[in-house]
Amino acid sequence: MADQIMAGGRSAEALVRGLVKLRSNNLVERPWGGLRMLDYKGCAPLPDQKKLTGLGVGEAFETAACSSDPESDQHPSVACLPDGSEILLPALLRCAGREILGQTVFEKFHGEIPLLPKTLDIEELLSVQAHPPGDTELYIIIDAEPGASIRLGFRHNIDRDALRRELVSGRQEQERLLTLLREPVDQNELQDILAPALAARGDDMSTTAAAMAPLLKDTSKSTSTHVAESLRRLKATYWHVLDLMNEITVKPGQIFYNATPERVCKARGVSASAEVHALGNPQRREILMLEIRRPGVTYRAWDNVRFPIREIDIDQTLTTLHLGATNPTEFERTAEALPGSPGVFRSVAGDCFVVDHIRPAKNTPVSIAGGHFHTLHAIKGSVTIVDNRGNTTQIDRGASAIAPATLDKYRVESDETAELIKVSLPRSLV
Repeated sequence: MADQIMAGGRSAEALVRGLVKLRSNNLVERPWGGLRMLDYKGCAPLPDQKKLTGLGVGEAFETAACSSDPESDQHPSVACLPDGSEILLPALLRCAGREILGQTVFEKFHGEIPLLPKTLDIEELLSVQAHPPGDTELYIIIDAEPGASIRLGFRHNIDRDALRRELVSGRQEQERLLTLLREPVDQNELQDILAPALAARGDDMSTTAAAMAPLLKDTSKSTSTHVAESLRRLKATYWHVLDLMNEITVKPGQIFYNATPERVCKARGVSASAEVHALGNPQRREILMLEIRRPGVTYRAWDNVRFPIREIDIDQTLTTLHLGATNPTEFERTAEALPGSPGVFRSVAGDCFVVDHIRPAKNTPVSIAGGHFHTLHAIKGSVTIVDNRGNTTQIDRGASAIAPATLDKYRVESDETAELIKVSLPRSLV
């Protein structure tokens, strides 16, 4: 079927009158990733995977079909067709984009999906980040180790110039450290040595400096002293930057909307944007979350002394960020019952996306009004979707699907405790 669609010998329009299921194992390994994702997705981990590869499963691109986003373009979602064949989602959109997205969305976004829901499995601290003005993010915590936390928003008002000087100095110190190492230097080995010591707040780095001796160009006392001093300066910057941000402990079921607080938007006359954030924590307490955002660039201001060194853009990030103080409670959200829609709870209705939580009670289906493009993500239990033609589609935990604009009213059923996340575009965009 997929081959026939690609060859133009079979119309794709008939296939998008019901749900379009997506392959659930669109997984990407990352050095900061964990392994909880595999159980969540129903996949079996390789024995000693992280020990063998150094990589965990960091991301699953749930609904990716946007060529202007480098990651989405590199990891497009795959649609599963009724006969068992598969087709890349961007290719399906080229054949039936108007039917899937609706005419208005198709034209406004050039036949691409203007959303990028991802499942993240975060075992290590991610970089200090920002996004373009007007872009916000939502984090739905699916699972988390006790005590796991994220950094979100600045705790105090920030002096832009002072922070810039510190970040520039930190990056220069990191680059200087590399010049002291023998070539070719294995930066992954260096990361394995440094990461635990940086995370241990009370460690004075003396033992770590000694452990680096086999990596040095020479083992003279002056070089060893220089390395020890460099590590102490880097660690001081590492923790100072983290301490500038709110540390928020997370638990399964919590919802965090990363957006400029409403009080700030009103006072400054601006739209909400994502605040500074560094997901994960130095203690490596793992977090599994559904992240909902627009496709688009991610700016890194600081990479927490990570090796191998990755590109950062300090000036662009600081220009983008709101540098005022925030309170952790300003990011917490509760999914509130949606009037007139039993079983549907809304957590966010923003300028970028609208997020509803569908929670069917046992033997009590939830009715959903269709007729518009949206994505569906099962984060708990298994649900059955029954459309107005009587067609049924099962979505298990960890799986996603697209409800095309051609799909009319449908109902969501489950015989267990289940939750299905519905992500749609605000009316201003459709």
